[in-house]
Amino acid sequence: MLVENLAEAFLGLSREDFSLLGAIETGMRTHEWVPTFIISKLAGLSASKSEYRLQHLFEKKLVVREAQHYLGYQINFDSYDLLALSDFVRRDQVKSIGERIGVGKESVVLEAQGYASLAIKFHRQGRTSFKHVRRLRDHLKDKPRVPWLYAASLAARREFAVMEKLYPKVSIPRPVAISRHALAMEYVPGPLLNKITLSDPEEGLRLILQEVGRALDLDIVHSDLSEFNIMITDSGPVIIDWPQAVDAAHPHSDELLKRDLGNVLRFFRSKYRIDMPLEEALTAVREAERI
Repeated sequence: MLVENLAEAFLGLSREDFSLLGAIETGMRTHEWVPTFIISKLAGLSASKSEYRLQHLFEKKLVVREAQHYLGYQINFDSYDLLALSDFVRRDQVKSIGERIGVGKESVVLEAQGYASLAIKFHRQGRTSFKHVRRLRDHLKDKPRVPWLYAASLAARREFAVMEKLYPKVSIPRPVAISRHALAMEYVPGPLLNKITLSDPEEGLRLILQEVGRALDLDIVHSDLSEFNIMITDSGPVIIDWPQAVDAAHPHSDELLKRDLGNVLRFFRSKYRIDMPLEEALTAVREAERI
């Protein structure tokens, strides 16, 4: 299923279908493949009803099954998306889903509508990237056996917690809600830094360094900053994508801060011929930190 069909798929599922998907999700905390009798028990459905609806979900490619030793099921990211969306709708935080507005290595972002315009970021840390993610991310360091599906949930929770700490002092989208691996935030209109030509690039660079300093004042280092996650709006730069953020007390925070600044300075040097030394940028960040 393509993520663009998320709303259509959502409307095509019954309450029983969502109960079964939620039961498999719960069962995956202790089983790689969740047996049908456990799914039936957790969903509160009869065995015959569960088997019938599970076949329906399998045909829609919303569950995967394994029958080598026993018949067991897993959910995938499409069904995880639907469970998160169902939670947002139940809480009256999302009323409609729009088009895909962004896609990255580890996330998909959709436009949505609640009481305001939203962007919903579905984290996509999956099987192939999980070991690499686990080595690098603070929020996974004490959980060496976290199932791959829940790595995405932990990443979303980490990003949401960081955004709640930063907003509104730092220019970031306002965090709105979290469910599983999905993070709903304020929709910010504007292009990415790499997609626009600034009329005053020196001022643009100064404002970006100021935001980095404000984050540092709250003991947060982005640790993945570049021209690809800085948006330019009428009111100035907005920094997005915080799942890799680390605390200032992290043993490698200084190294990561310098890498962030190096990425930004490299972009401004290449596109605008602004040659600011790293030490000067660090000084600007430290001064902004004290404001």
